[in-house]
Amino acid sequence: MSGPNGFDYRTRPNGEVHIFHRGKLAKMLKGADAKSFLAAIADGDEQQLMADAAGEQNSTGRVSGGPTGPGSHLHGNGAGHAPTQFRRKTG
Repeated sequence: MSGPNGFDYRTRPNGEVHIFHRGKLAKMLKGADAKSFLAAIADGDEQQLMADAAGEQNSTGRVSGGPTGPGSHLHGNGAGHAPTQFRRKTG
């Protein structure tokens, strides 16, 4: 691979630009970001511009992204939900 590939973008009637990488949504641009992206896409390398807008690619060629750091797991860190003790009813 000489450069980024597998990117595609679609525009929405409300002005949003959705950038996809290998069929999955990688980035959504709104407002001024969307307008500047569309202006740049007319003059430059589409694949590189979409890769730059979507973020960095890791060694497998996939776009990295999403929350990172402690407490940013899919299900959270559990701090907001204390464990519940259930008791069996008798009688």
